[in-house]
Amino acid sequence: MAKKYPLTPEGVKAKQDELYKLGDRELQVQAVAISKDSTAWLTENFELSSEQLDYVKQLPEGFNLPLGWQIATVVIGRQPFEFAPIPENTEKAANSRKKTEVTVGGSTTINPATGQTTYTVSGGIKWSW
Repeated sequence: MAKKYPLTPEGVKAKQDELYKLGDRELQVQAVAISKDSTAWLTENFELSSEQLDYVKQLPEGFNLPLGWQIATVVIGRQPFEFAPIPENTEKAANSRKKTEVTVGGSTTINPATGQTTYTVSGGIKWSW
């Protein structure tokens, strides 16, 4: 089982540091897990209060797949990522316009002569409420 980190800027940075110490193959395995089910990956890798867990589980299922792929893209490129904290008391935020924003941009190129692959990725993931 993965070490769980608090869902705080410091905890996310610690998880990022852990991921980016992995070799390429191991990092790819993690990225595939993230891409398949971002909600499961979040709950397996971060300590969430019951309110935070409810909030994550209420994200639309149709959003889980693209969110996972976008997080995985950032991870594969070994780029920095952050999650804005989910409020401890989501009831207070229930009447507001909660949303999740994800931005990813980049490219993948391969040199056919050498076989060298270059990943250029930039991205950000942010929960807003």
